[in-house]
Amino acid sequence: MVSGDNAIEVSGLTISISGRLVLDDITFSVRKGSFTGLVGPNGAGKTTLLKALIGLAKTDIGSILICGNQPGVNRSAIGYVPQSIRADYNFPIKTSDVVMMGRLANLGLFRFPGEKDRIAVRNVSDRLGITDLADRHFGSLSGGERQKALIGRALVGNPELLLLDEPTTGIDALSQDRFYSLLHRLQKELNITIILVSHDIGVISSHVDDLLCLNQRLVCHDSPEKVVADALIGKSYGEEMELIMHHHDVPHRTLKPHDEG
Repeated sequence: MVSGDNAIEVSGLTISISGRLVLDDITFSVRKGSFTGLVGPNGAGKTTLLKALIGLAKTDIGSILICGNQPGVNRSAIGYVPQSIRADYNFPIKTSDVVMMGRLANLGLFRFPGEKDRIAVRNVSDRLGITDLADRHFGSLSGGERQKALIGRALVGNPELLLLDEPTTGIDALSQDRFYSLLHRLQKELNITIILVSHDIGVISSHVDDLLCLNQRLVCHDSPEKVVADALIGKSYGEEMELIMHHHDVPHRTLKPHDEG
């Protein structure tokens, strides 16, 4: 049932790629303004699910609604930060131009950015703390700085939903902490819905409102505490798991219960 409180409604989603079943009968909803972690083993279909939400993956069966619309109907409603940016870092492009790319989809053919677009780029750069990087060569930035620029590109169109595919890959631990703090601030200030794919389950569990555990099928969708307490992560990965949790800034192990005997 579609609810006005939900940013995403997925029902019975099934997707095959080159004859291989990638997603099988997926059904879930995500509340507006929430922060959801998407986890699962390699090949579980996480990136395919994100692409389906954007409208870039063909659906075999099922339905998707993004803020009440079919995927692709309102592209500006979604900001997307892909898993990795395959770019020639020697290409002479400024950081501000990378952020501006997020406005181009709204301009249409043969139209160039105007003052309104330049103001939007400055505003989002200020919010992300990258204004001083505007004229820097994008390829010269650190991993964390590049990630902020790519988030700026995703946010400059004022989306309602932000999708991030493993955004902390290649970023050191301190930068990761700052990155998550930034996402929490954006979630609060912009009232934006966030879905973040991560393999670092122990870390992401302490930051998100709920966890979507995927392995071709939807294994579970619940609060991090419920997922961990019931050892549902192990079902997603198909093996015994030991997580290092980081709640309250004190790392501790969370073990799946074992039968005695």
